[in-house]
Amino acid sequence: MSRNTPVEGWVNVRLNHFDASNTETFPMRYYYNDQFANSNHIVIFVGGEWSISPGWVTGGLAFELAERIGAGLFYTEHRYYGQTRPSNGTTVPELRYLNVDQALGDLAQFIQYVKSDSFENGKFQTGNVALVGCSYAGSMATWMRLAYPHIITVAFSDSGPLHAQEDFPEYLEVITEALREQGSEACVSSIEEATRRVMQLLESPAGVQEVSRLFNTCSPLSTTPLDLATFFWFGITETFAYLVQFATPGQIPAACERLTNGTLGNPVERLAAWITSQPWTQPCIESRYSEQITAHTNTSYEAPQSTMRLWTYQTCVEYGWYQTTTSRNQPFLSAVPLGYFHQMCKDFFSTAFDESLLRSGIERTNNLFAGLTHMPDHVVSAVGGHDPWSPMGPNATHATRSSPVHVVPGVSHCRAIRTTENSETTDLQNTKLEILLYMEHLMTGVRASASAATLAPVLVAALTSLYMAL
Repeated sequence: MSRNTPVEGWVNVRLNHFDASNTETFPMRYYYNDQFANSNHIVIFVGGEWSISPGWVTGGLAFELAERIGAGLFYTEHRYYGQTRPSNGTTVPELRYLNVDQALGDLAQFIQYVKSDSFENGKFQTGNVALVGCSYAGSMATWMRLAYPHIITVAFSDSGPLHAQEDFPEYLEVITEALREQGSEACVSSIEEATRRVMQLLESPAGVQEVSRLFNTCSPLSTTPLDLATFFWFGITETFAYLVQFATPGQIPAACERLTNGTLGNPVERLAAWITSQPWTQPCIESRYSEQITAHTNTSYEAPQSTMRLWTYQTCVEYGWYQTTTSRNQPFLSAVPLGYFHQMCKDFFSTAFDESLLRSGIERTNNLFAGLTHMPDHVVSAVGGHDPWSPMGPNATHATRSSPVHVVPGVSHCRAIRTTENSETTDLQNTKLEILLYMEHLMTGVRASASAATLAPVLVAALTSLYMAL
């Protein structure tokens, strides 16, 4: 199928949506694909903490939905990320308007623009609006339906966390369960034994040198608490996070095969060899906390760590979600304490970003958006059974007829936003098709029938029941 070339566009949005006296604006970037735009409906793939590119308006579930209902397809960029820059840099004063409230306001203003006479002579003026988002952008899709129900017809959230929480030890617990189920119990035991031996090695100068050599640290490893936490987080736990959160089928079993293969050395040697073979740890593991601070206090948008600086700011003032080792149900012992992230907030920004500010921000987020205590209607959610973010998102107990939640066993983060043809399991493929039918019905008022022939009979029966409730 031939696909039109997406158009990059810009629209001026308000710097502060909640102060009428502030008339400052900045240009917000978006992509637009009009390949299927033969109706007045709009589908928006919501951008999150990243720079947008044309790919998600040329494929994926949002693309398929636009094709089914003849909609214009858009991809919006989140303020401060990518090329959408409300300020000259990312100093603390300049980050004042980096929060989800303002980002949702940007989306609302963008929709008003697309539905105005200024955009293609008002072609989409009376159309319905569907949002599709993944991860934090999935949270935004859900919260848009809560905050702006008069302009959002239906939203789909894939792997969107909804409950802000300071300490997030459950993240590594899910990673451990994925390693156990897709790998083996021996895999988890080997990682725990390796971690234990590393900590024992760190008790002597010769052992510290050996750990530095095996794990290829960028400089000799220091045993100060902040440097050790940096080594374990940036070098070890985040490498496993990358494996589980973004793994393709077969990667976890392959990793566990290496981690448990006794012919490749002792547990520490096996862990180090696998860690240092991963893209995340190239060309070396930067274990110096001071170097991380230097990298993340560069306030230029062009700085290599600019995106992480921006996202860390949001976690320090809105969400928390710090992936600590405070749980006993994970193999990394007590390598990364909560205090490490508290210090990071202060050192990245200022001492004003303390625990009190963090906790008040988390409380505000949960008060504003209801956490998991209230799911807005006409929001469909997908959750991967092995997604490390799943404990902060909805599950089957939060589902209602007007807010269905699909828990897909054995898959991880943001797997349902991809095209239906790119599905790891039959369960995932059926979930995507069900989501498409649900959204199509709410967007058009038409209950899909012929397409349902591709679904399993039990799923067709479930859809029939769902439609009767809408």
